[in-house]
Amino acid sequence: MQLVSDKYVVSSGDLDFLAFSFAQMRSQGRHLCTEAITGNMDNDCKALFLQRYDRYLEQLEEDLVTA
Repeated sequence: MQLVSDKYVVSSGDLDFLAFSFAQMRSQGRHLCTEAITGNMDNDCKALFLQRYDRYLEQLEEDLVTA
């Protein structure tokens, strides 16, 4: 029997895509609850996602200021 966690491994590329997508939505004014987004993630996954989310959000906000 194969466990779900073994079958559906999340890669860092997947987290990067998700982090950028959610940061882009947030920068467009949509309210997002990062706790709801990361609720089922393990601690390592959650930390990596939040690190990338914060970085992308910061970059997108800087782009808005300089535009």
